[in-house]
Amino acid sequence: MDKYAMISFVPSVAIVAAMLVGTYVAIKYLKKEIAKDAAAAEGK
Repeated sequence: MDKYAMISFVPSVAIVAAMLVGTYVAIKYLKKEIAKDAAAAEGK
């Protein structure tokens, strides 16, 4: 693989990896928030 292909390929892979990590973190956060809301609703 030549230098110019790497310049194009590496940032694309980095963006996809960042998206996957961000999605995973967002899902974990939302699940925690939903559980908190459900507990608060039960307490009422």
